[in-house]
This record gives sequence, structure tokens and C-alpha cells, in this order.
Amino acid sequence: MRHYEVVIMVHRDHSDQVPGMIERYRALIARGNGQVHRVEDWGRRQLAYPVAKIHKAHYVLMNIEVEKETLAELESAFRFNDAVLRNLVIHRQQADTGTSKIYEEELREQEKDRERERRRDEEVRARVARRERESEVSTADEAEAEPEPAETVETD
Repeated sequence: MRHYEVVIMVHRDHSDQVPGMIERYRALIARGNGQVHRVEDWGRRQLAYPVAKIHKAHYVLMNIEVEKETLAELESAFRFNDAVLRNLVIHRQQADTGTSKIYEEELREQEKDRERERRRDEEVRARVARRERESEVSTADEAEAEPEPAETVETD
């Protein structure tokens, strides 16, 4: 069996179908007694140049070990899937199982996004707590500021 690195670009409108596509391709490889060494979902990325008037695509990288017949079947599956814009298959000397630089960058971006969202949530909670304290203080001030009704004496 030979080692290959496969990159596919999926139309951005079909990004939600990518996990299912990956599972179908894994099943196809397993049927051919192949092995998947690495799968990286790089997410939506800007294209270097427009392809069919499309500027962004969903990228997936797979390192696989298969026979030529299974690889031909996999390439055929790419060709007849309308969601796959482009694919690239490169013969490798050995299996590459480490994370790629692009995927590491994607993971760092996701971590930054989570951190930003966490800070934003903390700021919102702090603002809400501050408003609640201010409303409690202003309610207490209003209660103190209200004059007590004077007692009226009735005379006949």
C-alpha cells in the first residue's frame, strides 16, 4: 500500500455536510483495506483566486494509506460530488501523523475566539451586576429621599 496526502476544497454552502463526507470517505478507505492516519478539518478559508466565482471554501486534509484501486475510487467520489470544488492527491513516502502548520494556526485562532468570547461574557456579567447594584442603591436613595407624610390634625 502507498501513502497519500489528500486535500479537498468543499463549497462553502456545503460546510455543514463535511463531517458526513469525511465519514463516507473513511468508510470507502476502510472497505479497500486502507488506513486513515490523519484527518484535519481546516474550516472555511479564503481562496488564493476565485474558483467558479467562489472566494471561500471549506478545506479538509487527510493522510491515508491505500491501494491504487481504492485511490481511484476515492478520486472518482470527489469528481462526482458537486460539493467538492477541487482536490489534490500527493504521493508520500511515509505516513504523516503530526498536525500541520495550517491546522495549528486554526487551533490557535479557535482558542483566541473562545478566550475573546469568555472575556466578553465576563464583561456582560459585570455590567449586569453593576446595573443591579446601581438600581438597588438608587432605590434605597429614593426611599430615604421621600418625605414622610406629615400627620394631619383634624379640627372640628
